[in-house]
Amino acid sequence: MKTVILSIAIAMFISCNRDKTEEIVQDQLPPITSYGANTAGCIINGKVLIPKNGSQAIGGSPVYGMNVNAGINFNGPISGNDYWQLEIANKKDTNGAGIILYIKNMSSGVGDYIVDQSNGELYMDGPNNNQMIASIRENGITKTYWSSNNTSTIKITRFDFYNGIYSGVFSAKLYNKDNPSEKIQITDGRFDIKIATLNK
Repeated sequence: MKTVILSIAIAMFISCNRDKTEEIVQDQLPPITSYGANTAGCIINGKVLIPKNGSQAIGGSPVYGMNVNAGINFNGPISGNDYWQLEIANKKDTNGAGIILYIKNMSSGVGDYIVDQSNGELYMDGPNNNQMIASIRENGITKTYWSSNNTSTIKITRFDFYNGIYSGVFSAKLYNKDNPSEKIQITDGRFDIKIATLNK
C-alpha cells in the first residue's frame, strides 16, 4: 500500500513539474515599452507571435525574425518622409506566423496611422497607403492575409529620429486573400525598436 501511495505521489510530482515546464516555455508577449528594447509581438487569433530567428541551411548569420526597412528619403531632409516597414516573424518553428506593418509615410511622427487595403505587394508595386500583410503556416500549409480599408490601426507612441527609436502598438482584422470570408484578429500588438542595436 505504501508503495502504491509513493508511486502516485511521484507521478503527481512529475506531472506537476511537467506542467510548470510547459508553462515556462510558452511564448509570452513582451511588455509595452518605448526606450528601444528591440522587442515586438502580438496575438493572432489567441496565439502569441514573437520574433524568433531561424537558421540558414548552409550556415552563416541567422535569418532574423524582426527586421526594419525604410525608404531612401526617410532620413531627410524631412524626418520620416518615406515608407517604414516592420517585420515580426517566427522563422524558427515549423508552424509559425509573421506579419508586416507598412506605413507609407511616417513624417507625421507620433499618432495613429489608419491601415487600408493591401494588395500583398510592397514598395513600388504596393498600394499607395498603409497596409498589413500576415502569413500563418500550419502543417505545411501557408495562408496569407491582407488588410482592408479602416480595419486596422498602427499607433506610433515614440518617434525619436535622432536616437533611432520607434515604438508603437497595433491591432488589425485581416482577411484571407484566397477566401475573403476567412478573417484573423490581431490584438495586443506592440513594438519597441532601436535601429542601432537591432539584430546586433
